[in-house]
Amino acid sequence: MRSQIWVGDVVQALEVARTDDERARVLEMLGFVPALVLRRVTDDAPFAGPQGPRTPPPVGTRPPEREREPDQDVLPGFHDDQEAPTSGGTVELPLLQPIRVEALHAPREPAEPLPRPTAERAPLPLLPLFVPGWTSAIVRAMVSRQVPEGAVDIASLIDTLAHGRPVHRLPRLPVPTMRYGVQILVDRSTGMQPFRRDQNELLEHFRAVVGPELVEVGYFSGVPQHGTGPGGRWTRTAYVPPEPGRPVLLLSDLGLGGPPEDPVRGTRKDWEHFVGLVTRAGCGVVALSPYPPRRWPRWMTRLLPLVSWDRTTTASRAAVRLP
Repeated sequence: MRSQIWVGDVVQALEVARTDDERARVLEMLGFVPALVLRRVTDDAPFAGPQGPRTPPPVGTRPPEREREPDQDVLPGFHDDQEAPTSGGTVELPLLQPIRVEALHAPREPAEPLPRPTAERAPLPLLPLFVPGWTSAIVRAMVSRQVPEGAVDIASLIDTLAHGRPVHRLPRLPVPTMRYGVQILVDRSTGMQPFRRDQNELLEHFRAVVGPELVEVGYFSGVPQHGTGPGGRWTRTAYVPPEPGRPVLLLSDLGLGGPPEDPVRGTRKDWEHFVGLVTRAGCGVVALSPYPPRRWPRWMTRLLPLVSWDRTTTASRAAVRLP
């Protein structure tokens, strides 16, 4: 068979042909069957040519042998003295006989059926911004405050006695404590939308390390002065600083991300007003930013302590001295 003609083309052509002779001629023109075999196939069928209809040879006689043209061959698997079997004008190839038949063994244990597809979408795996093994230590370092409640400060006591000053109270070494709790303000603006799952996961870490009764959570968009609340926008009211001594943690980019034309985006003046409001209440404030330090403007680093929210942050880098 030629490479330009496919079996489908031959089948379509045979459906159009009306007689066996036409089918044989179609096969010969398409080059699907050698001409010698086609002649042998069509010899038994009458053909109306220029000399009139062809009559079959009498019974018991053999048609005269035809000379084979030099450019024609016989089908492979047949000799010159063999007739190619035909069926409906097409050549039938010999069937292959199987060498052996192997029995199919059923599995001993039935396979479990696949679960039915559901419309529920499984959430993609989350790669936290902090190293998971360091998160608890980072949380303690950011929330802890230093209080003079440790062992007696021997060096300070000797210095006081050496100068002849009275000792009204034994000096003690500072130790960290988390009993003051923390107020966490979560920024839900457009710039922090890619980090929403990280915010939710970090809140669970704070509740587990500090204690759920000591963690106060407030949500805002842009700046806390626009409204802060424990839930959606309908729960947000005017921001109120926490009790004195409780640190304030911002999970925000401080306006670095998001579209510049965002009407709720906080400006430098807005953040300066917020920091002043918190410090006057006797609380310290620190921001956890998902952007690298090279993106922080100078006014931001001077305004409040910033901690980089990425995998390079360790507990020692996250330790911020709060008042």
